[in-house]
Amino acid sequence: MSALITRAYARMRRHLRAGAPTLAGHAEAWMRSLASDGAEPSTYFTHPKAFPMLLLPWWLEESIAGAHDLAFHGDVVYSTLNGYYFVRMIDDLMDREREPGSEVLPALIAFHTEFQRAYHRWFPANHPFWESFVAASLAAAETASKDAGLTEIDRAQFVATSARKTAGARIPIAAVCHRSQRPDLLGPWFALVDLLGRWHQLLNDIEGWSRDLDHERQTWFLSEGARRKDPEASISEWVVADGLAWGFGELDRWMRELLDAAGELDCPPLLAYLELRQDEFVNMRERLMPGLAALKDLAAALR
Repeated sequence: MSALITRAYARMRRHLRAGAPTLAGHAEAWMRSLASDGAEPSTYFTHPKAFPMLLLPWWLEESIAGAHDLAFHGDVVYSTLNGYYFVRMIDDLMDREREPGSEVLPALIAFHTEFQRAYHRWFPANHPFWESFVAASLAAAETASKDAGLTEIDRAQFVATSARKTAGARIPIAAVCHRSQRPDLLGPWFALVDLLGRWHQLLNDIEGWSRDLDHERQTWFLSEGARRKDPEASISEWVVADGLAWGFGELDRWMRELLDAAGELDCPPLLAYLELRQDEFVNMRERLMPGLAALKDLAAALR
């Protein structure tokens, strides 16, 4: 997989430099800025805590065929990277936290063109794959539009929007299912992607709650805090007193559902990945909870 990612990035750079050399410099600088500590952009997608958008279709094909079509997966990875950057740039513009400069915005055209074009050699225009492609693309667009107008989020809205936020991950899954002539797997794998997206989004929102609060970004976690906290308490006090324990409980329940769903898909690499994430989550919770209990007692004593 690492080799496929490296080749996909080289392909992206060649394409941009050949057709739009000025834009290429801006786009490459922007992509590098998303990786921490000046690391290569490819490391962004191989980080253990990253959403496994590239690995899910890889594991799926392995579970179906026992091997990988490297030419096909080269295009899957290339498409998925372009699609990710297309969506990420739009998200950054809408969040206004790290807005890309105007000089790099035309890269959206290149990203979306290559996101779609990579599949042309594998699926003719009338192939059912394109129905999945369009449905997932529109679902992601609908979520971005809905999120922009939300001032508070309830559970039902979170479940719906978190699923649509990872709707783009359905496209490479659909590509593998259709290429392998296994459209019967679309439903269960889409359901797993939605559930994993929900778990991943809540974990991100919990880990980033302070930053979101500072930037006045609404999340389900913060909305629940506003609803559940005592009238005289702050959101921060709720997080320490009850919020993290509540959020951890939600994550734990969803992870159990994920493990059950993965077990039914007969995909050992997927199950191993989820078990690893579960272990990491449990370790994080065990490290934090004793300190939170002490902070809760201190806050109560100061009132």
